[in-house]
Amino acid sequence: MIFQTLKILAAHLNSYFNGLDKPGGLTAIPTAILQNISRLDEQDLKKANNVMLTLVNLSEEAAMKNDPGTYVVNSTEAHYNNPPVNLNLYLLFTVCMANYEHALIYLSHIIGFFQGKNSFTRQDSPITIEGLPGDFHIILDLCSLTFEQANYLWSTLGGKQHPFVCYKVRLVKMQRAAVKETRGVIKEISIDDPGSR
Repeated sequence: MIFQTLKILAAHLNSYFNGLDKPGGLTAIPTAILQNISRLDEQDLKKANNVMLTLVNLSEEAAMKNDPGTYVVNSTEAHYNNPPVNLNLYLLFTVCMANYEHALIYLSHIIGFFQGKNSFTRQDSPITIEGLPGDFHIILDLCSLTFEQANYLWSTLGGKQHPFVCYKVRLVKMQRAAVKETRGVIKEISIDDPGSR
């Protein structure tokens, strides 16, 4: 689900970019791609014309941990599953373009796009992705980093800072189809009154 979520966001951004007017002097519209920015050296980044989506952190949504699990009942048995894991993803959108002015323009476009549309479902996806559940629904919130947090982040990524914005993506539901327990189904209840004997 993590890969599918990022792929859908990249597809939405690319669709949005293709509908924009190019700034003067820009020969090609940047492409949003999934890329671990820490694996690229400075030479690769100087030649890039991309918006790079990098997963920099994830956390479990603590408010939804009290779910006792789910069960499915057929005619003879009840199948119990562990509750799903609900994740928040922290995504770094880094604009890597040779022209700094163009990078800032597209950074503004990214923020403007997610301000106008911050909720995404399977039904409004511009691409079809295998394994995406019908109830897929994510919401993006701008994640404001302090100077210190941004410094730590870029130090960890091992490179020089580029124009970027960080978003928190909630909630990505992870659930494997694994039955934890199977029990019989109670079909009737009878009360045995000991006083009637």
